[in-house]
Amino acid sequence: MILPLKEEFQLNFDEGLQLMRSSLYMQGYSPQTDIWSDQPFFFPALLSFWFNIVGKSVFLARLLTVIFSALLIWFFFETIRLSLGIFPAFIGAISLAASSGFIRFSSAVMIGIPSLSLAVISIYFIFIYKKSKQKYLLIISGVLFALSLKTKFFTVFLSPIILLFIFDIKKINYESNHKPKGKLIYPLLLWIISLVVIFLIVSLLFNELSYEQLFGTHFGEEIKTAFPIKNGFEKLSQVIINKDYDLFYLAIFGILIVFVRHQWEGLFPVAWLGAGTLLLLNHKPVWPHHYCLIAIPMAWLAAYASVPLFDLFKERASLFNYREFRLRNYFWASISLILIIFALLTLKPKVSKDIPSLQTNYEPEFAIVNRLLEHNNSTKWLFTDVPIYGFYADLLVPPEIAVFSTKRIKTGQLTQDKIYELLEKYRPEQILIGRFKGFIYTSSDVYSYINKFYSKSNDISAVDHYVLKSLK
Repeated sequence: MILPLKEEFQLNFDEGLQLMRSSLYMQGYSPQTDIWSDQPFFFPALLSFWFNIVGKSVFLARLLTVIFSALLIWFFFETIRLSLGIFPAFIGAISLAASSGFIRFSSAVMIGIPSLSLAVISIYFIFIYKKSKQKYLLIISGVLFALSLKTKFFTVFLSPIILLFIFDIKKINYESNHKPKGKLIYPLLLWIISLVVIFLIVSLLFNELSYEQLFGTHFGEEIKTAFPIKNGFEKLSQVIINKDYDLFYLAIFGILIVFVRHQWEGLFPVAWLGAGTLLLLNHKPVWPHHYCLIAIPMAWLAAYASVPLFDLFKERASLFNYREFRLRNYFWASISLILIIFALLTLKPKVSKDIPSLQTNYEPEFAIVNRLLEHNNSTKWLFTDVPIYGFYADLLVPPEIAVFSTKRIKTGQLTQDKIYELLEKYRPEQILIGRFKGFIYTSSDVYSYINKFYSKSNDISAVDHYVLKSLK
């Protein structure tokens, strides 16, 4: 409602990568074998299906992400409501929606929010299962978590936490003398089998059992030296210090409440926050959208921070009953009230920082799109390091450079020699270079090839645009 979904040219560079992968898939190119991709292909395939139903545009693609974001907020709210009630669920949902970067990432055509949305919905069904003991809920949860992994693999660290939550050690100790061990392990196996079966089916469907693209780019030796150590969690800690300090204080108080009040279901977000923090401390590189991995459990714990205040209101009838008076209850409720008021006071300035300005002038960007459209009918391939321009102009880039990213360059997955090979292979009618000029132009072979066969558009300065001389 508050983000300029139609007006914003590009919310994040990754938007172009996802949109172009989807466009190539719609034209019949196969993931992994044709389209180079270091991320699972479930979301681009889903986006292609979405385009076939509602139409193809940047706005409609963002609308799909907004739907996932709405589902994330709703099921996050419902999960908290099951344990704590409506008021804490409201605090948790608002805290998440206002967390740093969430508004922008919840609208951008990126895979992080859809993956987290599916993971949270999966967790919701686990919480429902804990209350109803209906086994089919475990199957639904396993299927949804598999799709979360096939959207973006970064939710994998939640799987052992989910398994421990299903296992419920305290209850197992109590029931171990009354039930066969097989029945105690059965829920775990049901969830795991559901996950593995769907994971393998989707992997086979999109040719995603290759190590090199999906795993080599993220876990190979090259990635360990490609990015400096300071690129890690330090970036995200600065977000907390500069913007989300209110959420951080609520989360810390929420952890305290979990242990003081013995609300052991709260160990789930505590474990999530701890595991997510350790993951980001040891992961390279860390990007701004990774912050959502710890924003969700912090918002969940913010809900726990509101419990003392909520309980005080619930038991307001006993406030004047001396026998039931407990000074510590007022103490915890007072801290809860102060932290919530502080968070509400910072809400508007926090949210406003994440909303792109409506006054931004995108005429230069759309002038470039219009230039590409001038030769649209005679262009089969657009060679570019900024694929969002290709999507706006309805032009395809060579599948091998559908993902033209910093990580791929720094890890040596995309070299200058490879760029030259692709230029010779596809002989693109138009070239647009805007993001990695230094990397591309420092190759004498590439530079000579472009100057020999292409004419440069001298009236465009934001990017370097070339047209095949034979089309001039």
